[in-house]
Amino acid sequence: MDAIGRFVVLERIGVGAHAAVYRAEDPVLEQLVAIKVLSATVAFDVDGRERFIKEARLMRRIDSPRTATVYDVGQLPDGRPYLVLELAERGTLDDRIDELDLSQQRIGVPDVRAVVSALGTALAVIHDRGVVHRDIKPSNVLIRPAPEGHAPDGRPGGALLRDDDFVILADFGLAKALDSTRQVTAAAGTPAYMAPEQAAIGARIDGRADIYAASAVVAELLDRTPGPRDARVAAAVARGMARDREERQPDARSWAHDLLGALDASLAPVTVTVPPAPPTSAAPLLPPLSLAPVAPVAPSGTAGRSGFPGGPILLAVLLALLVAVAVGIVVALDYTGGS
Repeated sequence: MDAIGRFVVLERIGVGAHAAVYRAEDPVLEQLVAIKVLSATVAFDVDGRERFIKEARLMRRIDSPRTATVYDVGQLPDGRPYLVLELAERGTLDDRIDELDLSQQRIGVPDVRAVVSALGTALAVIHDRGVVHRDIKPSNVLIRPAPEGHAPDGRPGGALLRDDDFVILADFGLAKALDSTRQVTAAAGTPAYMAPEQAAIGARIDGRADIYAASAVVAELLDRTPGPRDARVAAAVARGMARDREERQPDARSWAHDLLGALDASLAPVTVTVPPAPPTSAAPLLPPLSLAPVAPVAPSGTAGRSGFPGGPILLAVLLALLVAVAVGIVVALDYTGGS
């Protein structure tokens, strides 16, 4: 395929059961785009075609920096519809995980924290718009440069997210508008990330299905971090993946708050208070006596109230010396037997 409408096709960058995605150039606006073309197997099925168009409507309804932008909708000469989408030039979270696996690099906890924060924001936005994604997984988490006015998710030296990387959600092919249907009519999703209620015909669906899938993505990242998993982090992830949705975090903001708090606690340095060491020897009760000659005593007028030159302190020192000499003589006589 060389062209789709006015767009020049450069390469195919993805293919699935229902659609193929191409990297293309818009020669009029001079920008790169992604074009998603519905496959021939479902293009002429009324329901399949309607779901494809509904995907574009839902994405336009969300209209957030955290979701891929829809530029246009068109149809090929053979009748297959296509969507013109924002191109995430830096690939997917799945691509980054594969790169790290090949190079045998580990994922840092700050990278996991960045993904949790970005996913929490993206899910809160789409749920606020009344949409449940139903297919959160690493290949549907795209990476692009941070848009103007938005802080990047990446950081210099990051292994998973780098520099000005910015995480967005894409592929709303299985998304549901919560105001139009709240029950499962057919099992849909990716088994490794799919909430149990998505496989139960007639089950009610809400944003907690996305919380389950996002928790599964985080668990996959944590399995690639060095060291044992922190118990608080493990508990927050396990809560998000509870089989009973009533036991999960109630919404995306609570989920992100729960996990970010646990991750931050696991990164906090441990403060250890070391008690002071015991003294190596007892402190002297009195200052050591000086054997230096006693300086001449000042004439009258400097004596203490005892009348003794030098005052009461010098008197006490001399008396202590006399006592020490007397004790020494007694000890010596006793030792020699009085001879």
